[in-house]
Amino acid sequence: MNLNTVIGAAIAKGALRVTRKPVAALRSDVAELKRQVSELKRLVRSLQKDAPQRAADEDAPEAGEGQAPGIRPTGPMVRKVRARLGLTQAEFAKLVGVSALTISKWEGAAGRITLRARTLAAFAGVRGMGKQAAKQALAGE
Repeated sequence: MNLNTVIGAAIAKGALRVTRKPVAALRSDVAELKRQVSELKRLVRSLQKDAPQRAADEDAPEAGEGQAPGIRPTGPMVRKVRARLGLTQAEFAKLVGVSALTISKWEGAAGRITLRARTLAAFAGVRGMGKQAAKQALAGE
């Protein structure tokens, strides 16, 4: 037998004995973490599966809310509605619930304007008003 082989085997045996308990603890920790990761993956998959329904439920109008999801506002449309109602940008902004600067930006926009659900609902409500109803709504605020 070679002395180097005997010493190497003794060192390996001692190292194995010293590291056995810490490695066993780490293995159980890793196993627990793997269980948690798989549980989280299942949860994410179920949430992704339900996400379209949840989004539809959140975007659905509340009772009495005049949201019109089919409206695709453009700058010229905003300008026409405001002109038809005979309102200034500031007055129209009050009715929709935004600033006058926002109305100015909308009217200057080329193409479709992306609005939040609440703002789109307010715009749809104002769009359906007549001149008198708009003036009354402004007077009531």
